[in-house]
Amino acid sequence: MKPKLKDLNENITCSICFGYLIDATTVIECLCTFCKTCIVKHLDEHNTCPKCNEVIHQSHPKEHIRFDRTLQSIVYKVVPGLQKKVEELRAEYEASNPEVPSSPASDAEECNGDTNGNPPRRARSPLPPLHNTSDYIVPVQVDPHKATVNGNSSDSEMDDKNGVLKELSKPILGCPARCPIRVIKKFVQTKLNVQDELDLDILCNDEILGKDHTLEFIKMTRWRTKDLPLVLTYRVRPDI
Repeated sequence: MKPKLKDLNENITCSICFGYLIDATTVIECLCTFCKTCIVKHLDEHNTCPKCNEVIHQSHPKEHIRFDRTLQSIVYKVVPGLQKKVEELRAEYEASNPEVPSSPASDAEECNGDTNGNPPRRARSPLPPLHNTSDYIVPVQVDPHKATVNGNSSDSEMDDKNGVLKELSKPILGCPARCPIRVIKKFVQTKLNVQDELDLDILCNDEILGKDHTLEFIKMTRWRTKDLPLVLTYRVRPDI
């Protein structure tokens, strides 16, 4: 059965402007996604995520957001006419503002919502460039650690026989080089439905990694002589 657009709205709308995502931009610390102009404007005065209130970075939060090309492609595919309307508004803006190169239209322009309860499709103001656009992608393979752990949870994706966390359905990820381990940890917890009180360790070469270690740092210090993907493993932190 084909899902209705209104059933997808929660996942394809911006919680700041409540319109469909335009230039979808994800906070790498918490994986919340917003329109690019919305989150950049928010981070001009704040260093926390406007949705979950997690601290993005104490001094340079804009360095920890990334354009989500895949999600934006999905939004354009499921919302009829949105991409065409955005392109038209941007073309109009560029024609009336030739001194501003490749900028989208003013956010004064907007499309009305339809009769199915869908939110309005808004155009955005000129977009400031994201920081660190040269940040490269590191292929990462995330697997369960081979060692067994004590205890398990009926609400978690754990093997009841030996207490080892199960494998991710898609263990190969493409992550920004500056992505910290705490984001990988949160991703695994979310995908495996691991309770917050069941803390996880993320390891590389059987060494527990610090939560602020970036993939770039790990690649250079723990995986320098090995081929990619960078292999990380996860386990429930054992009781001491």
